Amino acid sequence: MVGEMQMRAVQAWQQQMSNTIAVCGQINPTGEATDPFIPFVAVVAIKEGRVERTDLVIGMSNSEAGRVFVEMLDRCFEGGGPPTGRPQARALPPLPLDVSRVQQRAASSLDTPAPVATGSAVPVSPGPASPSIAALPMVTTKAAHPVNIRSQPGGSGAVVRIVPRASTLRVFGEAPGGWLQVGEDQPFGWIHGSMLDR
Repeated sequence: MVGEMQMRAVQAWQQQMSNTIAVCGQINPTGEATDPFIPFVAVVAIKEGRVERTDLVIGMSNSEAGRVFVEMLDRCFEGGGPPTGRPQARALPPLPLDVSRVQQRAASSLDTPAPVATGSAVPVSPGPASPSIAALPMVTTKAAHPVNIRSQPGGSGAVVRIVPRASTLRVFGEAPGGWLQVGEDQPFGWIHGSMLDR
């Protein structure tokens, strides 16, 4: 992080665990007008009126963005977080940082076709010679700002993920109107072709 960092939408929330506060908001790490604001969560532990420890999670990559999303759901409200110092058990799918599960999903996706979100989608075929996931086409999101991934093709689909600017994704399928089903080792959702640098 360099330059004059800018912050917005910053709020502090008292957590269930005593003497713990979650600070949630967005930050522009460079301060440049062309760079996006990135979400963050900082969990601050206070002891005897002084900051004892701060754990910061900031969405600078795909996996970090997923972790920030989960932390926001757990902590960015009054009385959030676990009641003790132990991490809270979550009923959400494993995050990309869990390498063993990512490898398991990648191995199983080679044996089964990728799911298609709607009947109008056309799967992208990796070709008869190479059924590997590595053979699927790759795209890169716009470098100007983070991009929304939607649950279904079309602007009415719910936003299921926000990927950082200039993220590289695999194409798993296509739908009419310029929509692509994208992901990493498995599909995340749908993105419009206008949000890609080609």
